[in-house]
Amino acid sequence: MKKFVLPTLLVLGLLTSCKQPLLPEYAGVENIRMADIGTNESAVSADIKYYNPNPYPMKLKQGEVGVFINDRYVGKTMLDTAIAIPARDSFLIPVSMKLETKQVFSNALSAVLSGSVKVKLEGFARVSRGGLTMKLPVHYEGEQKLDLHF
Repeated sequence: MKKFVLPTLLVLGLLTSCKQPLLPEYAGVENIRMADIGTNESAVSADIKYYNPNPYPMKLKQGEVGVFINDRYVGKTMLDTAIAIPARDSFLIPVSMKLETKQVFSNALSAVLSGSVKVKLEGFARVSRGGLTMKLPVHYEGEQKLDLHF
């Protein structure tokens, strides 16, 4: 009987330590910048702020997220650079994307008038912890207040 106690405890420990991590929590967008403004296409970059509720650090290895502003698809951003995610702390993910200039300006007018925009993010992220890599869904929908200064 005692021969089975230690292996059973080891297996249970491994199973509970390898459970899927909690998804990082969206905390907002910072440092929105318009880079190249063209007649057809414009480049936008920003830092997306997240909070890692897990008691351990992780590494973000890859991500692909579709971005919707006021229910209009405005583009897709892809991340292929590894980012260290601290345990129980906030972190920033720098993103950039190209989008249609007319979409930017139609959304900008409604944003200026209302002071906020509806943001929706849909996609996936690959995170690693130790030697394990997991594909996690990314889904967020909410209002983003705009701090506009003229």
